[in-house]
Amino acid sequence: MAAFHLAVAAGADMIELDVRMTRDFELVVHHDRSLGRTSDGSGRIWDLTLIDLRNTDAGSWHSRKFAGERIPTLREVFDTLPVSVGLDIEVKTDGDRRRGVALPESVLLLVREARREGSVIVSSFDHKFLRRLHHLDPSIRLGALYVPVRDGFKSPSRIAKSTGATMFICSRTQLRTRHMRDARAAGLAVAVYGVNTQADLAAALHAGVDAVITDHPARIIRAIRST
Repeated sequence: MAAFHLAVAAGADMIELDVRMTRDFELVVHHDRSLGRTSDGSGRIWDLTLIDLRNTDAGSWHSRKFAGERIPTLREVFDTLPVSVGLDIEVKTDGDRRRGVALPESVLLLVREARREGSVIVSSFDHKFLRRLHHLDPSIRLGALYVPVRDGFKSPSRIAKSTGATMFICSRTQLRTRHMRDARAAGLAVAVYGVNTQADLAAALHAGVDAVITDHPARIIRAIRST
């Protein structure tokens, strides 16, 4: 949450976060499959309960000043951040043996409870998950994340048609002119992640993308305002 508050203070339009499901079917904000890299805990998210996660320190690995930072639930993020700040909720299913059981329904329920339908984008590398969510509620905006090995010969428009996505998302190094051309013809928005330097930003803006995802919002916002 400390990082999210800093992003809001910096003037970020949206916040991208990763969501996984615990053993007791709670949606928590966590990138990795397991706890080891970014906390003092251990184990895989889908094998642990929310109470298990509550007992871990998820801040000290980065800096002592963040000691005691906890892994938040998606509901806590909704309750804490202003509605004026959009959310790109990247849902991660990799490794979870349950293969997304109840995941689309849970995400949709929380979005509706928070009345955030108009300010969120739900994204994922798991295009099957996106299709299921789109079937449940076609009005929820979806972002399809691109995997070169798997999707290399698929155009953004083809991916969007199969998932219901309205945004094509890839890394800054994966974006190609053909992607932009196809996405524009299909009316899709394009976002790139990994934009962390002025050179990265310049390349993304030159390509004509609609959104950039960065680890350094204050730096990138200053660069945008100076262009």
